[in-house]
Amino acid sequence: LPLARHFLAQGKQLGGAAQRALLAHPWAGNVRELLNTIRRAALLSTEDEITPDDLGLPTVAGPTDVGEEREPDRAEIESALARARGVIARAARELGLSRQALYRRMEKLGLKE
Repeated sequence: LPLARHFLAQGKQLGGAAQRALLAHPWAGNVRELLNTIRRAALLSTEDEITPDDLGLPTVAGPTDVGEEREPDRAEIESALARARGVIARAARELGLSRQALYRRMEKLGLKE
């Protein structure tokens, strides 16, 4: 969290829920990903306090009915692709899809590579 606060724009603060979301995310030592996430959140946030939604991190899905799988929507795919810098395999992994399944979903939604 100290590093995240260091990257934050002046006048912005991390809300408690955003701090918990940052701590729960598996950064794996990727400072560049943290920096980009914080910068993006600071730019997109309309308030002084950064929320988990501003961070754009994937959320852990809660328990669902057996056999029920939800396909990611357009915004989720675009967000995952942005975080993965357009690398389909990374975005697919983040979304819990195979690369081929992500391509099919993108085609269905009219998204270009």
